[in-house]
Amino acid sequence: MNLAEILVYTDIRQLHQIANHYGCECNPHSKNELITSLLSSLRHRLTISAEIEQLTKEETHFLLLLFLDKRTVLSLEDLLAKAGMTLENQKEKKQEEARRYIAQAMRRGWIFPAKSKTVGQYQIPLDIREPYLQAWLEKWRNKNELVIQGPEAYRDEGTALCDDIMQFLRFLSQEPVPLTAEGGMYKRHQQQLFQFLHVKEEPLLPQKWRFGYGLHFDLYPDRFSLLYDFCYFHKWIEERDSRVSLTESGSERLVSSYGDQLYHDLIRFWMRLYKRAIPNLPMLVQLLPLIASGGWVHQGALLETLQFWIKEFYYDSPSDILVNRVCKMMVHLGLLRVGQDDQEQWLYTATYASQTWLRKYNGFTETTILLK
Repeated sequence: MNLAEILVYTDIRQLHQIANHYGCECNPHSKNELITSLLSSLRHRLTISAEIEQLTKEETHFLLLLFLDKRTVLSLEDLLAKAGMTLENQKEKKQEEARRYIAQAMRRGWIFPAKSKTVGQYQIPLDIREPYLQAWLEKWRNKNELVIQGPEAYRDEGTALCDDIMQFLRFLSQEPVPLTAEGGMYKRHQQQLFQFLHVKEEPLLPQKWRFGYGLHFDLYPDRFSLLYDFCYFHKWIEERDSRVSLTESGSERLVSSYGDQLYHDLIRFWMRLYKRAIPNLPMLVQLLPLIASGGWVHQGALLETLQFWIKEFYYDSPSDILVNRVCKMMVHLGLLRVGQDDQEQWLYTATYASQTWLRKYNGFTETTILLK
C-alpha cells in the first residue's frame, strides 16, 4: 500500500506522533487535516533529505535494512532482528534499544501496523522506499565522486560461472576423479581442469583455517569452491570411495540446455551459503549495485562506507569480507564489473544483471545453507 492509503487506516495517536516529529502545523483534532499535512511533508524531497542527514550510522543501517527488503509486510520479530543487527556492539539492553529503534521508525513514518487482523504485522509504504534510498545515495555521492570515464580494460564475467559448471560436469563425465585423504581433488587434476575454465585459479593446499563459506572452501580456491559446492548441493556429483564422480542427475543436467534459471539459482545459492558468515549480505548485495550504477566507484570509497556494517568473521576482517567475499564473488557471478585506473586502484561498476533481476530479487527472505 502507498502512504496515502496507509494513513487513512492509521491510529490517530501515531498520526500525532509523526506530525510532532516533523513539526507539522495543522488542527490536531482533524484526522483529515493531519493526513493532508503529513502527506505533503513525508513525501517532500527536502524533508526526506533532512531526515537522512541527521541519522546516525546505526540508524542509517536500520533504514537500509528496512527499505532494501522488498517484503510488503514484516513481523515484529523481523523488525527486532533488523534492529538487533544494527546494535551488535551494544550487548547490554540490546532488546530494549531494538524496540526503541522500531518506535522511532514509527514516529518517522517509516513503518505502520498492517491493516489486518494479525497482531504484530507491520508495513512500509511502497512509495517512500525509493525516495529515501535515492536521498541516501545522493548524500553518498556528494561525498564520493563516481568515475564516469571507466578503465580502458575491465573484467565482466557475465554467466561464465554457469558455463564452467557444465565444463566441470563434462570433465567428470570422462571418468571419476580420485580424492586425497583430505577429500580434495589432487593438484594435477585441478590444474588439468582449471585450464579449461574461463577464470584461471591456482590450486590450494588444504587450509583448515579456511571455513564458513562452503563445505569445500578449505580445499579449493574461492570461485571453484562455490562451483563445486553448487554441483554437490544439487547432487550432480557425489563423493564415494575416495572419488568424485558424476551422478545420473548430473548426466541429465549435462545434456540439458540451460538458461537464466541456472544463473539465478547460482546467485541464490551463493547468497544462502555465505549469509551465515555475513548476515548483512542481502543488504550489501542490493546496495553495491545501487552505489555503482551510472559510473565506476573506487574500492576505497566502498570500504569507507560499507565496512562499518560488516562484522568480522574469525580470520576475516570487515575489509577482507567486503573485498574478497562480497565484491570479488559478485564479479564472478556477473553482478559487478571490475577494473583498475591509471594509479592501479580497483574500480567497480554495476552490470545489467544487477540492475534488473537483482532489483526484483529479495535475498532477505533466503534461508542459510549448511552443507554436510
